[in-house]
Amino acid sequence: MNNEATGALIRTLRKEKKLTQKELAQRLNVTDRAVSKWERGLCAPDIALLEPLAQALDVTVLELISGARAQAEPHPENIDSAVKEVLRYSEQELAQKKKTMHKRSLLTVVCVCLALLLALPVLNGTVGGDGFAWRCIPAWLCARSAARALENYDKEGIERCIGNAGGVYEALEELREQDVLIRDARASFSRTRLDDMFLFTELELTVRQGQLTYLLTCRGTWRNGKVELMEICAPDAQYDGPAWLPQLSEALSTYDPG
Repeated sequence: MNNEATGALIRTLRKEKKLTQKELAQRLNVTDRAVSKWERGLCAPDIALLEPLAQALDVTVLELISGARAQAEPHPENIDSAVKEVLRYSEQELAQKKKTMHKRSLLTVVCVCLALLLALPVLNGTVGGDGFAWRCIPAWLCARSAARALENYDKEGIERCIGNAGGVYEALEELREQDVLIRDARASFSRTRLDDMFLFTELELTVRQGQLTYLLTCRGTWRNGKVELMEICAPDAQYDGPAWLPQLSEALSTYDPG
């Protein structure tokens, strides 16, 4: 189907019938905007509308598809060609509908993902904390940057993302000389929450010493645009863990309760 030829024929026949676009649209239960698009050749009528449209304009479906009035009785070869044209038109329309459905499905998925992204802070605050927690997002992003800085031994990043970070980098370098290495650090979004009116974050640290690997959790709070980290452990007189752990805990303990 040639959309421009079919559109021009629809426009000519409509005017011959002295119908407005709105009146023709009402007969077909479509909008006058749809009729306008047909006549401008921007799109073709739905295949289900071809027969009622042909009846409204007193032409055949084949004439609509061909975009021209039949000058004589159709020859069998022309009928066969017209049938093939109808089938081709139907296949094109089905392909277009599938493409449209795919776009709508993709848009639905995107909308659902955006809705979940917006809902997560709310659920995170109401289920895991004290209330609405939109600030969980910047707090988690800051904690993630702090984790990356610790993992990469990035002095500037540590000072930029961690509050009261003076001496942290030097302490970590001293531990690294003892073969105590932070190999992986991650900020947990699910455990970034508003609790007791404080916005808490958590970092998971993978620390290696020689052949041993330790998984540690370091809690912190987000204040003034920076993460302040708390002690990983508070050893007592009976402490018999790794000797470097209290050093690491003290190095990362930047939280100032005052």
